[in-house]
Amino acid sequence: MGEPSNFDKDLNEECALEERRLQKEELGFWERQKRCGDGSDLKMARDLPENTPDLIMRMVDDFENEVAKFCFSGARGRVLDAGCGNGNLTIRALKMDLAENGGCEFVGMDFSRNMLGRAAYRAAGSQRAAFLQGSVTSLPFQDQSVDWVASSGVLTCLPSAESSAQALSEFNRVLKPGGVLVVDFFNRISHYTLLRKHLFRESINPPEYVSPVEFQRALEKAGFQVQTYRGLDFKPCQGYLFMSRWRPVIDPGYVQERLSCFLENNVVSGWSKLNLLGYRIYVKCIKK
Repeated sequence: MGEPSNFDKDLNEECALEERRLQKEELGFWERQKRCGDGSDLKMARDLPENTPDLIMRMVDDFENEVAKFCFSGARGRVLDAGCGNGNLTIRALKMDLAENGGCEFVGMDFSRNMLGRAAYRAAGSQRAAFLQGSVTSLPFQDQSVDWVASSGVLTCLPSAESSAQALSEFNRVLKPGGVLVVDFFNRISHYTLLRKHLFRESINPPEYVSPVEFQRALEKAGFQVQTYRGLDFKPCQGYLFMSRWRPVIDPGYVQERLSCFLENNVVSGWSKLNLLGYRIYVKCIKK
């Protein structure tokens, strides 16, 4: 195979510069967040405005509890929350005592010092949680030193498919044989992403959006075997319709949020394949 051309080198350099720029923007956003308090911490974790209605907040709270259960139920040994943000899921796991035998050591890691400070403050007094700064593409852990990894809302924020693949490789490196990884993605073939792609001509590309088949292949390539899926978010119109000024006219009773909650809790949970139709899908897998 020949040496890469000058054009290829320039292109690679441009891609690397763009990736660093995107990472800097993402970090800057979280470093600027200053809201405090339990309600504000949940809004911060989900990037919600301060005037979010109480009904929506209760639904979001239930959603986060469901995610925490899927991510951490049965966790054991040393548990890494990779990209923990303000500690939302780790703290819920501790409060609900989701870990196996209640004896886990939780480590929350994030690239934002601001978010880590919030997480440590919220977990103050717990002897089972510690927090440190780091990147999912270069984890500050030794090989095979972790029993369980959960990473929620992280791969979708990475600047490139290569970064996502590197993060999966790092998760595999630090996990012990037979260790568990729980990670999520936005479904590229959900009804809403297809609508955005074909009707509104939006760009629906990795790593933010992938199909279940593509994500399973990426996991298998990284050395994981998929065990189960959990599909969430089945709203007809994706996003926060309640924030629209037209909401009182087009959805005065918050029908789409209520419908999504009903489907998640009463329909999808009993039909495994329906999980793959969700907009946001969590995957639990085992290191081979």
